[in-house]
Amino acid sequence: MPEDANGSGLLSLVWGLWLYWFISSWREYLSSLSRAKDLQQPGRAAISALNASAACEELEALVYRILKHCGDIAVGDFLRERLAAYESIVAAFDSGDRRTLRKHVSPEVYDAFSETIATREARQETTETQFAEIAPPEIVGALFDEAHAEISIRFVADSYKLSRSASGQPMEGIPDKQHSIDVWTFGCTSSTSKWRLIATEAE
Repeated sequence: MPEDANGSGLLSLVWGLWLYWFISSWREYLSSLSRAKDLQQPGRAAISALNASAACEELEALVYRILKHCGDIAVGDFLRERLAAYESIVAAFDSGDRRTLRKHVSPEVYDAFSETIATREARQETTETQFAEIAPPEIVGALFDEAHAEISIRFVADSYKLSRSASGQPMEGIPDKQHSIDVWTFGCTSSTSKWRLIATEAE
């Protein structure tokens, strides 16, 4: 009798392990099918990959409505354009290029940036930002009505900022690498379909 009990127990253990492996394999298969389905939906996959915490159905649907209304642009193309705008605005702010700033930011943001630039110019100082790395931008919020739309994007970057005096000499020696997390909100009116930076916030 003891030998039969041991054999029965071993058989049950083997059966249990096989059943566990089968269930795990099937669940992984179903998961892979779900991921493949998501990748076939360009907009949905783009937002989920960029920011899983904000990729809820409500936000996704709202972003698609906004981008359809404002220029009928795909999510991926929109994010690439906003990333390029982010880099252009930072460079223009550093160099005091007010003309470029006017193209990319709202009048209110321009006034704030211009005031800082004027203060820096009065001291005859210049700055330059060198990006070491910029993470893929993340959509974190959106607002929409028939006349106005807003999309907030988080930019995470590592950079070096070099400040120079009027003589062109570095003011702080070798700059330290800075890690920044900023949420920039871009607004668009349906009449122009042109996106401009309307607010910034550091996290």
